[in-house]
Amino acid sequence: MSSIRITGIMSGMDTDQMIKDLMKAESLRLDKVKQDKQYVQWQQESYRDIINQMKGFQSTFFDVLKPSTNLTSASSFSKFSYGITSGGVESSAVSITASATAAKAVTINSIGQLATKDTWTGASTGVRGIETVGLDLTELGTSDLEINISIGSNAKTIKLTNAETTGLDATALAEALNTKIKAAFGADYSNVVSVEGSEVKFDFAGSEIKILEASNPESIAALGITSGVSSYGYKTKGIGELFFNSTGIDLASVKINGSTISLSATDTIDSMNKKLNDAAAGFEIKYNSLSDSFSMFSTKEGSANNVVLDDANTSAFMGKLFNVADPTTVQAGGKNAQLTINDVPVIQSSNSFLLDGITFDLKAKSTDQIDITVAVNTESIVDNIRNFVTEYNKMIDTISTKLTEKRDYDYKPLTDEQRESLSEEEIERWEERAKLGNMRSASELSTFLTQLRNAIIEPISGVGISLNDIGISSSSYQDRGKLTINEDKLKLSLDNNFDEVVNLFSAQSSVNYTDSANRNTRNSENGIGNRFNDILRDYVRTTRDTNGNKGILIIKAGIENDTSVVQNDISKRITTYDTRLESLAEYLASREDYYYNMFSKMESALSQMQSQGDSMMSMLGGGA
Repeated sequence: MSSIRITGIMSGMDTDQMIKDLMKAESLRLDKVKQDKQYVQWQQESYRDIINQMKGFQSTFFDVLKPSTNLTSASSFSKFSYGITSGGVESSAVSITASATAAKAVTINSIGQLATKDTWTGASTGVRGIETVGLDLTELGTSDLEINISIGSNAKTIKLTNAETTGLDATALAEALNTKIKAAFGADYSNVVSVEGSEVKFDFAGSEIKILEASNPESIAALGITSGVSSYGYKTKGIGELFFNSTGIDLASVKINGSTISLSATDTIDSMNKKLNDAAAGFEIKYNSLSDSFSMFSTKEGSANNVVLDDANTSAFMGKLFNVADPTTVQAGGKNAQLTINDVPVIQSSNSFLLDGITFDLKAKSTDQIDITVAVNTESIVDNIRNFVTEYNKMIDTISTKLTEKRDYDYKPLTDEQRESLSEEEIERWEERAKLGNMRSASELSTFLTQLRNAIIEPISGVGISLNDIGISSSSYQDRGKLTINEDKLKLSLDNNFDEVVNLFSAQSSVNYTDSANRNTRNSENGIGNRFNDILRDYVRTTRDTNGNKGILIIKAGIENDTSVVQNDISKRITTYDTRLESLAEYLASREDYYYNMFSKMESALSQMQSQGDSMMSMLGGGA
């Protein structure tokens, strides 16, 4: 018992310490509830660690987005090495990928022709550039022809004296301007000005030209242009102004490959192309600013995918864009791939095609024979299965250890007072011991392990081999169901019984996972991969089933980044502890108030007695 210091005003007692000692006894229940809550929180943490390990295992080996390791699909076994040679030398004329059903050897006798897309290539449209309108040099009067011209980021003043312009026609003017421009900008800038009938045109591929007014307005008037005009002015103009004024072409009814596309005269070249391409009608059209021309091509190779203009209106429309009277004259037409495989002539509309389990991708024509061999890449498949067994054993070991771990009752969660007296290292060591056994004999985990063992042992409908037959087995019951792998036996099975090994892991039932009424049928038809995946989904699924339930362990303990983080059975238990702690805290506060009030009354009574005694002594003393 703590010693009592005589410091009370009247009683001479250390009432604060006495109350603290009294409250220690009262607080034992509070500490007990805190310890129970902490232990349950540790249980939740342990469950969540196991959930994360299960989900990591599931993500690595049963995720459709990871085909190279996904054991629920034959794709993880589609690991092959290829030989593609011609005359004993590696050939680049074709590349291949193989599936589990691929032929082991194929001969391409020759590749006579590659498949091509239907391609239409138009002539220059003439929309790019700056063309004079009503060129009349007499507008200059006695003035010189003077213009500021910019080509790209460079600007120069070009000047022809009045004497130099007198009597010039369009051809002579173009020649004179080109001479001046070349002198100002350099020899590379030749033929910036060309002749268009009785007009001249400023244009330079790859660079924007602008013409600005110089010192006299007569120059701009003589050329019939406006100041600031650009060779890229076509970009903001509508196709009606650029191509279709007074043509009678119905832009609202352009019909290509059976699709009708509605255009408007106010559409720019860019917006027109977007509308045409967005129609997804099996073609794509582009405008090339360097060549100032349109091109169109089919989206697929082969003659069956040629672009078809459905009527005369559409032919006239394309004729204007391609700047030809008959647009079909600029159509190349798609070609089919022509080759001979195993002495059989083969026609394919695409350079990439699937045949007998092999996807061929033709790269070049070849008159030489190409020999193709396909072999299973056993090492890569064994690596994947070895990793599967390793991670499976880690998971089994973690869960089995938790299930058999004994609780050390000498180590309970620390109270606040105990933590204050220990170092961080001491607290860590203590809590390692105190956490032991918090999942001992957990029924959900025991059932989980039993289901995994059954998934391995039970035969698979239609598959004549087991894991044991290919060198994967559980060595002993004492090993808690962990697997061992005989890699030599596994490699031999892959070499001699490849298809059965693939089915052993990846066989998939026609019964849906959500069909609980036929779960036994699904389980009997599923391979090891899909059986494991079903079990893992049952336990760590964050989606809800037809009954509105998530996975068994998710319901139990919840997981981060999901609503179950607070909506789970253990969190509900923790909430009840919080409620009890609140009630106990209120009770302790009232008890402490009671004790202080009690001692206060005692001090008051003693004070009153002291006063009365003093008064009596005073009276007695006065009488003497």
